[in-house]
Amino acid sequence: MGDLISRAGLTKSYYQSRAGFQLPYNTNDIEALAAALKVTPADLATPDPAPSSEIRVPAAVVASRVRRLLDEQAADEAALLAHLRDIDPGFAISAQELLTSTASTSVVPEGMLKAIAQWADVHPAYLADPTEAAVADRTDAELELRAVMREVGASRIQFRAVGEMSPDALRAIASSLRARAGTSS
Repeated sequence: MGDLISRAGLTKSYYQSRAGFQLPYNTNDIEALAAALKVTPADLATPDPAPSSEIRVPAAVVASRVRRLLDEQAADEAALLAHLRDIDPGFAISAQELLTSTASTSVVPEGMLKAIAQWADVHPAYLADPTEAAVADRTDAELELRAVMREVGASRIQFRAVGEMSPDALRAIASSLRARAGTSS
């Protein structure tokens, strides 16, 4: 990996920030990595799909989080299912089964959870690994801030812009915005 990074003319920290999804890749990055791998940028940007994997998740917890994301997106279940059907009809079926499940756990396609997370602009582990407390806390704080921003009439925020703010800091911003909105009415 170090050799690839070097051949692409990237620094290790620059590459890690992109590979870790802290920052997005840009076209220059794609071109440099493609050249280092001796493939076209199109080949690199559209790799062969990975085999589908399924994971077991606590049904009630994940279904509750999906419903919270639906509320945050001001969307209904039908809109999400249509989006998933466009990606993979099986994803829509699995999502509907998850949302109506009465079982304690469900086995679902990991790709479906990632597609929902991407649709809602949250970290995939929020759905795919509900035991990850730090991700859940951060995501819940971001969702709270998004809701408050909508209440006060602000447009969507790019959470990459807030960087590594703690969940408590995000909640403090939400509380401050809510208080200001209450005094300006």
